[in-house]
This record gives sequence, C-alpha cells and structure tokens, in this order.
Amino acid sequence: MKHKNPQRCDSLSLNTQSLLAMLDSMEDRIYVVDRDYRIRFMNWSLRRDMGEGEGALCYAFFGHDPQTCDECQHGMSSFEPERRREWVCPADGRVYEVSVSPLHGPDGSIFRLHIMRDISQRKALEAALQEQARSLEAKVREQAQVLFRQERLSFLGEIAAGLAHELRTPLGAILTGVKLLEKASTDSDQRTVILELIGNETQRLERKLSEFLRYARGRLPEKRLTPVQPLLEDVGRVLATDAVLRGDVRIHVHGASNMDPFPMDADLIKEVLLNLGQNALQALSGKGELHLEARSTPEGLEILVRDNGPGIPSGDMVHVFKPFFTRRSSGTGLGLAVCKDIVEAHGGRISVSSLPHVQTTFRIILPR
Repeated sequence: MKHKNPQRCDSLSLNTQSLLAMLDSMEDRIYVVDRDYRIRFMNWSLRRDMGEGEGALCYAFFGHDPQTCDECQHGMSSFEPERRREWVCPADGRVYEVSVSPLHGPDGSIFRLHIMRDISQRKALEAALQEQARSLEAKVREQAQVLFRQERLSFLGEIAAGLAHELRTPLGAILTGVKLLEKASTDSDQRTVILELIGNETQRLERKLSEFLRYARGRLPEKRLTPVQPLLEDVGRVLATDAVLRGDVRIHVHGASNMDPFPMDADLIKEVLLNLGQNALQALSGKGELHLEARSTPEGLEILVRDNGPGIPSGDMVHVFKPFFTRRSSGTGLGLAVCKDIVEAHGGRISVSSLPHVQTTFRIILPR
C-alpha cells in the first residue's frame, strides 16, 4: 500500500481495513462516504490526482450538487445494485464515470463506495465520431440533392420529349388542313371536312395541354374526414351516366357501408377512381363487370378497382404509371401518372396486378 493513515476510518473494523488496503492499491479513483456525507476513505490514486479530502463533505470536496448526494446517500437502498453517473471535474475538465454501491460494515453501519473511472478519452472519441457522422450526413444530404436535381432534369427532359411527341400529330394535322384551305380549288364540301378536322385536332391539342398542365402543377391534398361508401357510390353513378362508354358493363360498389370516415382529399381521390374506372370501362368494351371496393386494414384504407377485361400485357406492367405511356391512340398517357402522384401525395401507394380475362386490379393503400 502506497499510503498509510493510522487515523483513517476509525469506525471500520480490521477486516474492513484489509479491504481498504486493497482498494488503496488500485489505479481507479476510489472513495468511501458515510451517511453524514463525510469522506471516510480516499485511495492513493484519487489523492494523487485531487489531493487529500478525508473528513471533508463529499459534495464540498468534489463540487457536487447536494441534491445529487441526497439521491446517492438516501435515495439508494442498502441492497440496491450499483448506480452509475458521469461527473466532470471542474479543475481540469476530465470526465469520470462514477459507480456507487452500498458498502456494509461488520457493525451494521452502511457506507457508499464510489469508484471513479476516467472516460475522457472515450468521450472525446464519441464526440469525434458524432462530428464525423454529422459531416457524413451533411455530405449524403448534399449528394442526395445533387442526384435529385439530376433526376429532376432528366425527368423534365422526358416530359418535354413526350409532350413534343403528343403535340406533333395534332399540330401536323392542323397545318395540313390549313395548307389545303389555302388552295383555291378546294370545294365547299372538302372545306367543311377540313374545318371539322382542324376543329377536332384543336380540341385534341387543348385536351392534351390541359392534362399535361394538370399533371405538371399537381397540388397537395387537403385531407378531411370523408365517408368512404358515399364517395364510391358517387364514382359509380358518374361512370354509369356515360351510356356509350358503359355499354352493358355491370358496375358494383360494395364493402364500405360500415366503415368510419377516413382522412383524404375527396376531390382528388374521386379523380383517381374516375380515371381508373374509365380506363376499366374502355378495356371492357361494353361487356363485363367493374367492381369498386373499399376495406379497412391495419395499415389504413384499401381501395380496389377491379374488372374482368382483357387485362394488361405483362411487358406493359412496369410502364403503366409512367408519363405518356399508353396503348390507346386517343390517350395521352398521363392519367395513371396523375393517379400515382395523387396517391403518393396522400402518403399512400398504388399498384396493379392483372390476369388476362380473369381479373385486373388496381390497389390503392392510404395510410392512417
């Protein structure tokens, strides 16, 4: 033992003195406090670093908050497992992990054994790692923004190319009609046909531009609690009013009569369902069944639009939600892209599965 004080711990037994001698030889900083907050023992390592403090009040010697000492001395039961806390030395700023345990004397007296371990290097390393993590996070965020801008530019390029392709045909037809009208030999019947062609192509052009602008603008949903059953029934009625498109198709609405209102933008979700329903009716060509169904799931609200039409070719499945992708000569290819944007703006997702002439299902999941 590096230090011997004959007056130390006069209330402790000789057996306890042997324990203290062993503690005195340890490199960890160790001290013992009695029930009156007096330091009864300090080992050599602690005295070497902080000076002699035996007999002093522990909170005065270490600069603790007295309330911390109350928690240590009286808030801790005699047989409770050790408690741990951190302490920063006000003299040199070093950080210590302090473990506190009950220490029972042979005479029934109870002390508190404090073992201090210098963790300054570990804390410095943790701080450096945290700083490195913040730096990496900033770099990742910066790179993500760069990628987003690049993807956005690429996407705008695709949109521009698609729009140019969609506008070229009606513009070409209009231009051809104008050139024919410029010829003096054009008779009145031919002029009527040409003017009708120009009118139709102009309307087609206007429709394409309107759909493009609606897709490009978009808007954030304004969610309100919406009864699900009336929404589906309204969509079914609107679809049924187009007798030419509907033909003999039977439209079924079911599964939502007992559901609680669900937060959504009713106008936007109605637009999605009408678009999906019209696509299904076009695919059915006047024969078959169309189902509009909703049900509550643990995840939220699930809406299904199902038909038993010819289905979607497997090669087209990965493209159906892309802008300007369509197999119909009169389509713009923006309808399903708009549906996808609206659903994702609600925080949800939309998917499709298709088994030709059996069932094609568009599934919408809206989270709670």
